[in-house]
Amino acid sequence: MSGSPIFQNGKLVGAVTHVLVNDPTSGYGIFIENMLDQTVDLAG
Repeated sequence: MSGSPIFQNGKLVGAVTHVLVNDPTSGYGIFIENMLDQTVDLAG
């Protein structure tokens, strides 16, 4: 599901961005570091 958090070893490491309809086991995600960098850039 798009936007679902990705956890590894009990830590938030990212979120699902896209899931392929024909293969729900495949998709794309974004690392939490990239998301945090974007918030810093937007905040000024």
